[in-house]
Amino acid sequence: MSRALLICPEPVRSLTAGVGTRFLTLARVLAEAGHGVTLAVPNEASEAPAIDGVNVVQADPNSLGGQADGHDWVLLHAHLGNHYLTQRDDLPLVVDLYDPFLIENLHYHRDLGFAPFSTDHETWRLQMGRGDLFLCSSEEQRLFYIGWLSALGRVNPLSVDDDPRLQKLIIELPFGTPETEAPKPPPRSDVLSGVDDDTPVLYFGGIYDWYDPVTVLEAMPALLERDPRTVLVFVEHPHPELTPLSEAERMRSLADRRGWLGSTVRFEPWREYDRRFELAQVADVAVVTHRPGLETDLSLRTRLVDLMWLGLPAVVTAGGTMARVVAESGAGSVVPAGDSGAVTKAVMLLLEDDERRRAAADAGRRWAAERTWSAVAAPLLEFASKPWRDRHRERFSELAPGPIAGEEPLLQRLQRAIRRKRSGR
Repeated sequence: MSRALLICPEPVRSLTAGVGTRFLTLARVLAEAGHGVTLAVPNEASEAPAIDGVNVVQADPNSLGGQADGHDWVLLHAHLGNHYLTQRDDLPLVVDLYDPFLIENLHYHRDLGFAPFSTDHETWRLQMGRGDLFLCSSEEQRLFYIGWLSALGRVNPLSVDDDPRLQKLIIELPFGTPETEAPKPPPRSDVLSGVDDDTPVLYFGGIYDWYDPVTVLEAMPALLERDPRTVLVFVEHPHPELTPLSEAERMRSLADRRGWLGSTVRFEPWREYDRRFELAQVADVAVVTHRPGLETDLSLRTRLVDLMWLGLPAVVTAGGTMARVVAESGAGSVVPAGDSGAVTKAVMLLLEDDERRRAAADAGRRWAAERTWSAVAAPLLEFASKPWRDRHRERFSELAPGPIAGEEPLLQRLQRAIRRKRSGR
């Protein structure tokens, strides 16, 4: 069995979001398979949930290379991993590209300027030049990243000769689902105070700038005419210091102006890791709308993986992998982008037809049951059993960049820009 160092770029605490949850879960899957695992996180190690067989340490950017001593291979994602790559390059390296953050962060240039794009771009060039195995979330992402890898010389005549389908260079490892059945929903009154059991509850989740919550708000008057008690639930971001929240702030303002904030429209705190599903569990229908664009085309919408596992019927905007899954599996309805009337109709059909809702819930659960974390992580477990190096990695290295030098860490840059924006400077 091998010894793995996982370098997670986002905080892993009782409140943890997508990247942190993914690394925490992959650490558990590797440990359960008998591998030695060290999970390096940017926050205090004591803040992370305990997992049997996983040693959690605080990542030290200045000595990540030393923290890799005694390990057989490394898994990293995003900017924190750059520090490791500037310090050593002797271990087999897995680069996790499941989250196309360069594409997501294009939406933030009005808040943060163009510097994050430059850093993201350099990060991808550096890491795609150095990795031995790359992880992505979907076939769409795989083709997108193969384009990048081709531009950097990683897809070359020799690599294709050895591996025509590049199955040892880039593999799909999307978000998975828990091995167990979904827990029993808690009483709604314990989760949403003042909301009756027969009140229609719609779940949206967290708001990022590529989502389209406005269309859901535009659907609310018709839904409130049907039942004035209807509640729409948004979720506050667990790490507001890391992410610009312009769209979420705009939704608060719009809901407040319409007299809905805190009643019809609720912004709920992000739940702790052990309670992360409870807001969705007490909802009747999920409504996940987004804008058309490149981010949508490359997205997985990991919340929809969770929602299907929970058996929550979903109304989603067309575009992206999971919208296709919802349509093909029958786990909900797919509506055109920006069409509030279509959202209203789809939500009403689900709310008014118990059998339709049950059928969608069952379809989602069937799809999710085949995509447990241990199943989707099988290619990574194969790598972990015998880590490999890409023997052609250096053959066209003149097409790849050198190390990033003298760059302000992106986290610091984001935090500084967000503080400046909030202070009005």
